[in-house]
Amino acid sequence: MQDPNFPHGAQIAWGREYDTITAWDAIATWGIEFFGLPGDRYVTDININDMTWWFRDPRDQTLFVLRNGLARCIQLELTA
Repeated sequence: MQDPNFPHGAQIAWGREYDTITAWDAIATWGIEFFGLPGDRYVTDININDMTWWFRDPRDQTLFVLRNGLARCIQLELTA
């Protein structure tokens, strides 16, 4: 997914620390409670390797990464 309105990514890989439905439910529930439903402050992208939350505001990205310790920051690379 590449939306220039949401350039600030926070990526969490599927794996050891997040290998249960309960762990993913906790992340999703907190994200929705704090940021609201997708579309305004963030959108998500899911694939077989990871889940990425894309934010409009870099402060939201930072907060998400701090809250979810294994998340890593990524930036959208736009091509012309």
